[in-house]
Amino acid sequence: MTASDAELDTLIPDSPNQPYDMHDVITRVLDDGEFLEIHAGFAQNLVVGFGRSGDQCGRVANQPMHFAGTLDIDASEKAARFVRTCDCFNIPC
Repeated sequence: MTASDAELDTLIPDSPNQPYDMHDVITRVLDDGEFLEIHAGFAQNLVVGFGRSGDQCGRVANQPMHFAGTLDIDASEKAARFVRTCDCFNIPC
């Protein structure tokens, strides 16, 4: 286990009832910690955006800090639109 692996292990709490910020997790696994979030103000219980870890790809993640990361209709629409956009430009998700 490397030092960065140990850091990731501490970001997510042991208790499933305790929220954590998914942005911290995403930026730790991406190259240079650069993440371009799309529609940040809409359906905040889902995080979508672009990041590079080797190759450019789309990222979709539940956000436990808002509504415990559960999917509602707005989050589902947000995810579907983002995946369709990635598909149009041949960007893997």
